[in-house]
Amino acid sequence: MAISFVVTTKMKKFDEIAAQLIAKQTLCDDAAQVEDLIETITTRHEGIRVLSFVNAHAVMRSTREPDFFNDLMQSHRLLRDGTGMAMIMQRAGAKPGLNLNGTDFIPCLLQQVPRSWKLALIGTQDPNLSLAAQRLRAMGFEHISTLNGFHPEEMYVEHVRRENPDLVVLAMGMPKQERVARHLAQDSQIATRSTLIVNGGAILDFLSGGASRAPYCMRRWGIEWLYRLLREPRRMYPRFRDSVAFAMLSQFHSKRIRTRLSQQTKAKNP
Repeated sequence: MAISFVVTTKMKKFDEIAAQLIAKQTLCDDAAQVEDLIETITTRHEGIRVLSFVNAHAVMRSTREPDFFNDLMQSHRLLRDGTGMAMIMQRAGAKPGLNLNGTDFIPCLLQQVPRSWKLALIGTQDPNLSLAAQRLRAMGFEHISTLNGFHPEEMYVEHVRRENPDLVVLAMGMPKQERVARHLAQDSQIATRSTLIVNGGAILDFLSGGASRAPYCMRRWGIEWLYRLLREPRRMYPRFRDSVAFAMLSQFHSKRIRTRLSQQTKAKNP
């Protein structure tokens, strides 16, 4: 009985969290909508805007770490990342839209950002950090500050206060980057500015050339995770394990998630 109760409780938590993260997402159905989204989030206005991404690993981590879940939910925009999220949404009767993973979306975003913007690249470490900054300077950005991802969190707040960037790219991985984004957004000095904060995972490693993308065919088939698992088994195995658990849970509890999504829609549109 005790085991059954624990399992049921965990499943209920998964249903609730998955439904909330799905409902939070901004979806795009075609390239034109992606362009509109980028234009919207790069339009200057006072205040902080936090852009985050949600994938299967993020959902599973949210079931274990309430603070991480809250950080995702406090993001101003949450985009779908990966085939796992598409699968659970389709099973729950929701349209998944395009796969807006950070590795593809952030370079498109950077192409649209005005070259006069000040950038702060925070995360990873040299040489990848410096090489990513060098690549962005080659794209025309002149004002770029950098700080590696292994400092105490208060140092990042001080850095952003001092540098006053228009765009902050956090590339520390989950859950640290989302936590740092929250600290930045809640800082009394930074919150009054016009700042876009992007939680970018390994994006600076990809921009630097220090990390390679999977072949196009693997990306098209939605199995880039396999390429990364084979290249970095120690780092990627926990995410792979989460993805397997996520697939099983989404299979058995899609009806509950569908019901919760329906309830949330009715609550928003009574």
